[in-house]
Amino acid sequence: MTSAPHLNWARTVDFGAAPGIADAMFHRSEILRRTGAPVILSLKHLALSASVDYGFLLGVIRRSAPAYRAIRIPKNTGGFRDLLSPSESLMAVQRWILHEVLTHQPRHRNNFAYFPGVTARECAARHAGAKWMIKTDLHNYFPSITEKKVFEVFEGLGYSRLVAFELARLCTWTISQTPTAVTTVQQRARSSTGLPYPVMLEGVLPQGAPTSGALANASTFSLDEKLSDLAIKSNLVYTRYSDDMTFSSASPLDRDVARLVIRHIRTIVGKSGLELHDKKTKLIPHGARKIVLGMLITEDGVSVLPEQRRMIDLHIHAVGKFGPVAYATQRRFESVLSFVNHVEGWLAYLSHIDRDWTAQRRLAWNAALDRHHVSVMSLG
Repeated sequence: MTSAPHLNWARTVDFGAAPGIADAMFHRSEILRRTGAPVILSLKHLALSASVDYGFLLGVIRRSAPAYRAIRIPKNTGGFRDLLSPSESLMAVQRWILHEVLTHQPRHRNNFAYFPGVTARECAARHAGAKWMIKTDLHNYFPSITEKKVFEVFEGLGYSRLVAFELARLCTWTISQTPTAVTTVQQRARSSTGLPYPVMLEGVLPQGAPTSGALANASTFSLDEKLSDLAIKSNLVYTRYSDDMTFSSASPLDRDVARLVIRHIRTIVGKSGLELHDKKTKLIPHGARKIVLGMLITEDGVSVLPEQRRMIDLHIHAVGKFGPVAYATQRRFESVLSFVNHVEGWLAYLSHIDRDWTAQRRLAWNAALDRHHVSVMSLG
């Protein structure tokens, strides 16, 4: 389609569409132009735009297509994270939605996760010099963002209710197989087209889909607004990184005042349809060590945690002395490759916290491997 709406209208009629259909397309296109979102007039239109099979998309919306596989990945902090990995076709259409549609969603300045070019270090650095801190967490963050909330994001961009419903279905998945009440949105989707959507299971955001982070951010923009207002009234600095929320103060924070702030946070979060994780809600007093997103908060910035420094130095020293094969075996890694990847991952992660320190350790790490005629390139 060209950028000239009247020419588009004329071409639509020339292709055989009735003037009423052309008028509807013109109207929808002009609504979407205000938000910058691309024109999607139907599921078939989306399938052609994203180069994905229409029948497959229809199966995902019906909740009948094989859409995800469960995977488990290790976390840097220990333990595992359970994810749902989209199938190749679903991944393709979700990436198209992410890059073509969701890039037009505004970013709240106090939210730092899932935005290109925005780092966790920037988030943590907002709290440099803090003396007191309230740390808390959103419980079951992604599974709490429902299909209805996702639908509202797409409808807010200007899409028709049917297309917004279909986009929401493509970006959510069911955890429970228990049928939920048929919503007005679903009733309209079923009655306004000849497409049967017989499975009325309401989905949630799957952790692992490329669209989930951006949709979670869009669904919680008003939450960030309300928590930012609370922070300003309380003379606090507020940040959020996915489900991780931090409020900090450079001046003394009375414990009774802090408890009142936490109650206000819990109320605001509850009204947004989410839940505060009580076990992860803590008041960090003056003099106690302050950690945000795995980074040590200092008087003038952020730093690598001492235990992380010791871990890297230990690995470098042991590899230099015993060799990577013997040391990996002694530490019970599956292979020398998995051990080297483990250290490489940590170095990559820590480099965005303290680039100079990490650069020195990387030189020492490579020298330790070279001493035993091993290189990262040869292992890869």
